[in-house]
Amino acid sequence: MPRKSVASLAITARPPRPTRLRPPATLSEPERKLFVTLVGNCSENHFRESDAVLLCRYVEAAVLAEKAALELRDSAVIGGKVSPWLAVQEKSIRALTALSMRLRLSPQARAASNVGSKLPRLSVYEELRMQSEYADEN
Repeated sequence: MPRKSVASLAITARPPRPTRLRPPATLSEPERKLFVTLVGNCSENHFRESDAVLLCRYVEAAVLAEKAALELRDSAVIGGKVSPWLAVQEKSIRALTALSMRLRLSPQARAASNVGSKLPRLSVYEELRMQSEYADEN
């Protein structure tokens, strides 16, 4: 096995950059826009390829819940009966809630599980600066 030169050892290869998930062609235009917005607003390594199916169901449920909300604004009661869009909206919101936790899109899912021990404590100087800023406002 040939020896490596010092110059070749000095160069380190960069790991490949993670690629963002792409929306599948099966999504409608509003679903595709929401998919791109969600993926674009999260870090590059937040979603994996295996999350694509759940993310598709999430955006479908979000768009359906929005459509149901629009239908309910027009008429929640039709001929004395409750609109069937109410059940659609309720089930869509349930799906959104469950999927948001699985995809780590909700505030609770993004928060550390043991917040108190992981947050750095304020330094004395930062605490004094914050107190003086508060005193200046009042």
